[in-house]
Amino acid sequence: MEEYGFNINWDILKSKTVIIFGCGGLGGVVAELLARMGIGKLILFDLDKVSIENLNRFVFNENDIGLPKVDVLKKYINLINKDVEVDTYYTDIMGMEIEDKFDDIIKEGDLGMMCLDNVPARQFMNSKSIQNNIPFVEAGLLRSGLGGYVHLVIPFETPCYQCIGSIKVKDTNDTKGEPCSASLPTTVNIVASLQVQHAIKYLLKFGSIPDYVGYDALYDENIIVPLKRDVNCYICG
Repeated sequence: MEEYGFNINWDILKSKTVIIFGCGGLGGVVAELLARMGIGKLILFDLDKVSIENLNRFVFNENDIGLPKVDVLKKYINLINKDVEVDTYYTDIMGMEIEDKFDDIIKEGDLGMMCLDNVPARQFMNSKSIQNNIPFVEAGLLRSGLGGYVHLVIPFETPCYQCIGSIKVKDTNDTKGEPCSASLPTTVNIVASLQVQHAIKYLLKFGSIPDYVGYDALYDENIIVPLKRDVNCYICG
């Protein structure tokens, strides 16, 4: 890309390994985008099987119902780019069956992608990544389906998941009606794309990455929030 004024060597991605924690809405899109960009290796973690509720996500279809998400995603990635090496772990990252080798597995990664949908697993992954000095890009979706956020964590340099606590990003749940727990595919794709954009900028060392990006789909706003590490954080302080 030097002819366009950017000195970016995209071939470096072939030598990189990215770990995806959670292969649902965000994780599926993240894996697909990275595979299409030519990432060298993906390591996939998820403990769930595809259900009918997952069919509003990309990657999955009715024939996948009842199959482990990691297996479906691996097959899909192989159809997109057969040169991508894919390791799968159909397991709970906090489970006893993976405990003895979890640290060694994640040490293979150049970067993690947090696409998990529950707080205990997020806290566990944050703690393990900090302990093993593995940077990761965290992302999440609002229950309304109309927003989300992305946040890069570099151990002992930037705020970790525990540090940021609960940042208030404009949500649309304060109107009438019950919140929707199934995020919109449009929002999922936007947030996943931002997450991957952060990842490739970190891996290839170009551009700048804001501390925290909140996305509000209702008003089409990106909210940039500067962050500082919590010096008293019990994980990274």
